[in-house]
Amino acid sequence: MLDLARRHGAAVLSLRGTGGLGRIARTCRDQRIDLINAHSIRMTFLAGIGARTGLIRVPLVTTIHNVSERRNDWLAYPVLRLLPDRLSFVSRYEQSRLEARWGRSLGQVVHTGIEIHDPDAIEPLDLEARHGIPAGARVIGCVGRLSSEKAVEDAIAALADLPQDAVLCIVGSGPEEGTLRAAASERGLEDRVCFAGYSDDVLGYLRSFDLLVLPSRRESLPVVLREAGMMRLPVVAADVGGVSEIVVPGETGLLYRSGDVDALTGGIRSLLDDPERASQMGERARARVLERFSLDRWLDATEALFAELA
Repeated sequence: MLDLARRHGAAVLSLRGTGGLGRIARTCRDQRIDLINAHSIRMTFLAGIGARTGLIRVPLVTTIHNVSERRNDWLAYPVLRLLPDRLSFVSRYEQSRLEARWGRSLGQVVHTGIEIHDPDAIEPLDLEARHGIPAGARVIGCVGRLSSEKAVEDAIAALADLPQDAVLCIVGSGPEEGTLRAAASERGLEDRVCFAGYSDDVLGYLRSFDLLVLPSRRESLPVVLREAGMMRLPVVAADVGGVSEIVVPGETGLLYRSGDVDALTGGIRSLLDDPERASQMGERARARVLERFSLDRWLDATEALFAELA
């Protein structure tokens, strides 16, 4: 992310190490900074305390991606409630969850955006040459970190009840890879589950899939769903977090209750059996991403928020 900022001409200063509050205050003064946008509890705490003590004299906006409900994260709530001048949420889900917890209205939602590409300008990958996936296979994609909350094993379980020409291509790496490989082996699916590993070419993979699944137990506002929509790719996704803010059920994809493998299987089968419907969903998904999740829309909304305070 810092390299991306540099490439776009932003000045990047690393404040890692000791003396965090003092270094932030000096940087605000020396660089004539007009506003701080914090993306973590720690940064919110430091900048907020600096503002309360007079060391920092600029407004503080905290952007909420997600606040874990783990017991040891209890400190997040007083920090976010008392210190920022404004809260910004990347999803309505997270905003409504915290509003219900604290019993008051909070901030505003600014959906993060993605860079828009023309799907036809992106070359599909040769999955047969790269991973040995047969040329005529119908490829179900699953993209993300291989960790327990992503519930990729549900996708493997669903594959067992799908036609033999359906293949699951898993793009990502993580601590659950060994467990997932064992799950595929136990079900006799070694030849139909491809572990592609981590890749920087996510769009190339999305261009090569017939549909995407997201079986997660927990999400905020998944980037891969917005990228799939941009690529005209229909999805079958667990209805968790902010997923329903991206996917309109029955129009741009299908949603199901997280953990319901039968529903996931049925959703995948319905799209595989009706490619025309799947294609129409993909077209509508792209239109929705262009309307609601473009990079320009996100930047304009963010700039307007900052301008109110700075």
